[in-house]
Formats: sequence, C-alpha cells, structure tokens
Amino acid sequence: MSTLKFQIGGTEHEFVRVDIVGSNGDGWLPSRITVRVGSFLGEFPSDLDVWAFARFATELRTLYESLKGTASFTTYERQLELALVGDGMGHVQVRGEAMDYAGTGNKLIFRLAIDQTEIPALLRDLTAISAAYPPVAA
Repeated sequence: MSTLKFQIGGTEHEFVRVDIVGSNGDGWLPSRITVRVGSFLGEFPSDLDVWAFARFATELRTLYESLKGTASFTTYERQLELALVGDGMGHVQVRGEAMDYAGTGNKLIFRLAIDQTEIPALLRDLTAISAAYPPVAA
C-alpha cells in the first residue's frame, strides 16, 4: 500500500505535508507533519483524528466549486491548523499554525499561496485517507 498523505503547496519549496504513518485502530492516526515555509523547515509527530480529514474534504469541495469561502483543517489537539481562503478568482491563501508539541509546544504561524488547480490532487489525497480510515459514529 502506498503511503497516505496530503500536501499543500509545492513539492520542494513552501509546503505543508501530513504523512499518515499508521493507525491506532481507534480513530486516531499517528502522523508526521512537515512544514517548509520561507527559511523555516520543521517536522514533528502528531496523532490526528480521522474526522479532521473528512471535515476538511467536505469544506474543500465547497471551496473548489465556488472558488470562494474557507476550508479548514483543524485537529483536536491543535497541532496543525490550516485555513484555505478562496478569493473567487482561483487564488487561495493558506493561513496556518503548526505546534510541535500538543498544548505547550513551539508555534509557527505561516502563509502560503496556491491556486485552484492544486485542489483536485488535495481532494484525491483526502478521499484516499478517509477511504482507508473512515470516520465512524461513536
């Protein structure tokens, strides 16, 4: 099975990537988060809940259809917060915060610029993650 991940931004410069490294079997996915923006590069582990991926995909589909509004990736422990904001003309501003340790870690606040053409690949990645680890009702 190929590695499940999603990435926003380029492949070498200015990106945020979440690599799923396993499953706890309880709706939590051990992950590795990489943020490369400006002169900053950081990686840190995080456990992400499966619902975060499903919510983000739903909001992102709406953003892609209208090219305006906001799609947010919000994690339970707030280690990665992303807000993608469309301007209605195909430009998308990514505002993000990354915290290396849940609750008390160092925080990086950053911005990226992408366009609508990057959203379909992101949606494919999010759909693959949700298919492999579907959110289930409690």
